[in-house]
Amino acid sequence: PVQQIDLLFAGDIMQHETQLNMARLNNGEYSFSYCFRHIKELVKSADISIANLETTIGKSGYSGYPSFCAPDSFLHAIRNAGFNVILFANNHCMDKGKRGAMYTLDLLDSLKIAHCGVYRNGKEREARYPLIIEEKGVRVAILNYTYGTNGREIPQPMVVNLIDKEVMERDILAAKEKRPDAIIACMHWGDEYLSLPPQRIKELSDWLLEQGVDHIIGNHPHVYGGIELYKGKYIVY
Repeated sequence: PVQQIDLLFAGDIMQHETQLNMARLNNGEYSFSYCFRHIKELVKSADISIANLETTIGKSGYSGYPSFCAPDSFLHAIRNAGFNVILFANNHCMDKGKRGAMYTLDLLDSLKIAHCGVYRNGKEREARYPLIIEEKGVRVAILNYTYGTNGREIPQPMVVNLIDKEVMERDILAAKEKRPDAIIACMHWGDEYLSLPPQRIKELSDWLLEQGVDHIIGNHPHVYGGIELYKGKYIVY
């Protein structure tokens, strides 16, 4: 019998100073559950709910733009809202350097949230990427890449998945070898606040489909950027 699952994709989850101030309780702790109150039911209704975490998590030094850092309770609220897969390859993943990125990865693992895009070292990436999610007998391979890290150095031996055709081609082949029912590339790309994708992004999306990617989900622009359906394959810019 044909199996069917529902996947939900959200864009960039992050917090600015105003949200930090709103989340601060009288006892000095933070609660972000209010941020997701209107979408919680929808997120939980999907079999797999995926979002891009565009902030690091830390024990202190919380901040908004341009260098994001949120308290543990932010990630707890994301999980409690129903998100069960986190993308972390984005231009803010190194906002707090190695310490911030490592702490975020540790918390994701401790909360048992599947994630991809940033790794402690090359060996971990080799073992855990591409990310394979299985639900109701359906296997989905998740790929995740970013255009950059805002000029911040990627500290050794950490690995951030950057948009690089040679690397992505190898990763797509590795995904095919795992025989998933679908390969979905989640791309942190484009230009902020443009409602149509620039030509370079359209060309890259065509290339990804040619390599064997089934669907493409974009984030980063912070605005609706259009959807294309090409031979049954979705491109969400």
